[in-house]
Amino acid sequence: MIVKVEGLEATTMEKPRGGKGSALRLAYEAACGFKGEVTNFAMMSLQPNSSIGMHQHQGDMEIYLILDGKAKTIDNGQEMEVVSGDMMITKDGEEHCLVNDGDTPVTFLAVIIKH
Repeated sequence: MIVKVEGLEATTMEKPRGGKGSALRLAYEAACGFKGEVTNFAMMSLQPNSSIGMHQHQGDMEIYLILDGKAKTIDNGQEMEVVSGDMMITKDGEEHCLVNDGDTPVTFLAVIIKH
């Protein structure tokens, strides 16, 4: 599943958690409600002309949040470009890859949740 950033509604939080000023919040609700143990939580930098090969998740799921740059993905047979702010959710039994064929690194947060 790909969650495109342009489909999210930004909300402004005033004095978040008793702080001062404001914060802009993008809620990735599609990533909520999963049960399990987090086994990987890492910021990754996929270098130019590099890729993470096609792989299937078994007994776990993975979430990528693209922080900077753009890449190509094949998510369960669907090819798509992902950019900063987009989220990829690969559930148990699904498969995906990530390809950076550009000239700059692609930075993303990778989270694996064991079932």
